[in-house]
Amino acid sequence: MTEGESRIPLFVLGGGGMLAGELLRLAELHPRLEVRAVSTRDVARTKAVHAHVAPAGPGPLASEEEALDILVTSLVAGERAAVFLGLPHGQSADTVARILERTKGHDDGLTLVDLSADFRLEDPDLYAATYGRPHPRPELLGTFVYGLPELRKFSLEGARRIAAPGCFATALQLAVVPAARGGLLDARRPWILHGITGSSGSGTEPAPGTHHPHRHGNLWAYGLTGHRHEAELRQAIAPLGVDPVLHFLPHSGPFVRGIHLTATLPLARSVSTEECHEVFAAAYEGRPFVRVLEGRVPDLRSVAGSNTACLAVSVRGEVLTVLCTLDNIVKGGAGQGLQCLNLAEGWPETWGLPRSGLGAC
Repeated sequence: MTEGESRIPLFVLGGGGMLAGELLRLAELHPRLEVRAVSTRDVARTKAVHAHVAPAGPGPLASEEEALDILVTSLVAGERAAVFLGLPHGQSADTVARILERTKGHDDGLTLVDLSADFRLEDPDLYAATYGRPHPRPELLGTFVYGLPELRKFSLEGARRIAAPGCFATALQLAVVPAARGGLLDARRPWILHGITGSSGSGTEPAPGTHHPHRHGNLWAYGLTGHRHEAELRQAIAPLGVDPVLHFLPHSGPFVRGIHLTATLPLARSVSTEECHEVFAAAYEGRPFVRVLEGRVPDLRSVAGSNTACLAVSVRGEVLTVLCTLDNIVKGGAGQGLQCLNLAEGWPETWGLPRSGLGAC
């Protein structure tokens, strides 16, 4: 931060959630952000907020209403402000509407980043089909920029409303879109996608089948009839004029952080591993948080705790295999949201974001 540049206040709504906790960890090292208020609707979940920010302390805890009062005061005073919503799916939309109403006339300096699924899909019919209910605020759909920087960097520059992608959806798109854009894939045959995720993806509340003591040393599939993050991949490839059958099968893994995705994709023509590698390397050239490996495969230890996704490709006969690993609550969640904020504000994309995990990638 250069002399004369002030810190921008950061507001985190839904501070008891897993992604909010990760955001607070990352924000502590960001040179331009200062946590102004952290809210949670459930008083009992304030313990989770304390746990998130230890040993630095609980931070400026507030009710949601108090946080919005502070936000309005900051904006009226001419400050810029960033609001991250870590609320459950289906709850962010109404809160966004409240924020827009409360800040009306003073929102020039406001940037919203929603970490939930409420604004990821632009089509209300696709949203209803995916989530089994009408969108609570359909008039706001399409006003948010989809926040996958590696594929939508320029649309994020100067954006004021950002929808951070889902964790599996991030891995799916990073693994599939370059090949689809390059015309490598046969859309007449199914695209088979297999992903394993850590227990942090299930949130802070233990439940049968998601609590880590049950997952440790265990592995199982779920969502056999379809997973909601398929819709984000379908939305991404729709402009390419392809509509393949997508078979994504998620699994619950015996680890806390990470996603390991295997994409088994039918090729449209004869192509070598080297040619496919060149397509992916070109797609992510200059992108600080994607590494396309050659001669080795990605692993979880290399990306856990970082905002980096690692990819590798291999061709066998008529099939392209793409492997992708990333941290589901950093690159697949809070870190990606912070990456989007950096781009929106015109800051260096890497501010506050670790590029190295627990092992060398």
